[in-house]
Amino acid sequence: MTRRRRDGSEPLAASPLVERLDLALRRAGRSGIDLVQPHFAERALQAQPIARPLPRAAQSLPPSLSASAVEALRDCPYRFFATVLLGLREDSELEQALQKRDYGTWLHALLLRFHRARSVPRSAEEDIAKLRAAAREEQAASGLDEAELLPFVASFERLLPRYAQWLQRRDAEGWRFVDGEIERVAAWPELDGLVLRGRIDRIDEHGTLQQLIDYKTGAATELARKVRDPLEDTQLAFYAALLRDGDKRPLHACYLALDGADAPKELAHADVADSAEALVHGLAADLRELRAGAALPALGEGAACSYCSARGLCRRDHWPDGEEAVF
Repeated sequence: MTRRRRDGSEPLAASPLVERLDLALRRAGRSGIDLVQPHFAERALQAQPIARPLPRAAQSLPPSLSASAVEALRDCPYRFFATVLLGLREDSELEQALQKRDYGTWLHALLLRFHRARSVPRSAEEDIAKLRAAAREEQAASGLDEAELLPFVASFERLLPRYAQWLQRRDAEGWRFVDGEIERVAAWPELDGLVLRGRIDRIDEHGTLQQLIDYKTGAATELARKVRDPLEDTQLAFYAALLRDGDKRPLHACYLALDGADAPKELAHADVADSAEALVHGLAADLRELRAGAALPALGEGAACSYCSARGLCRRDHWPDGEEAVF
């Protein structure tokens, strides 16, 4: 049997089971347990720092990509490799209480229910009443009880009058709801057979002008940061690419923040059609390199690492400081 005699500077006693065995042996007239000082052979080891992983997967590219997959590729190629090509996922925790994303799912669904039933403009008071009715119907359809929704009811009630006022302004400007939760597939020739696939939260129209709207329950400040540099905003550019495939009508796009003191708040992506084309051309170039055998390196840089589910897999926290990656 082996045991540790100390933990750092703290002495450690033997296990009570070992002490009982020692006493039992002595009572039986036998010698107790002898303590033997071990002799360890020493050997020198060469330090082997953990290198950044550089996988290659030229033959494993999927036939289609979603907005989140393209964003993973742009943020960190290794995250794309781990989560998209290998399909790895974190185990979901067993949570009884509703989370913010559950509130967002419920809010998306009730707004879709509400707008599909709103064929003509009406007063703000009528809209508020219909929104509450849609909320009750969606709550029943989702199997949620009032206790589960209670933490989010206050947020929803604050949103109601402001959302109704926002709708009144939209009606006055001439916008009309077309549909929501729209599944689209786009096959741009530049992508050599790979297709883009996604679901658009909402499309509105004003004459020949289209506007795609993506509902968000996150912080408006983060959304504003994303659209400040249009070429860095993947999501709206991706959805625009889904619509621009063969459709050359004028297109606007925005995030609609549904949470916060100033909700609903539109955060527009300027020149989204140009961003969509730039996104597709950049993606096409990346895919050509990957098919030719280029590596998918772990970048280990910026905010992308802060909440990355693949961080433990790429061993980011064990890389030597200052290591230069060779791609």
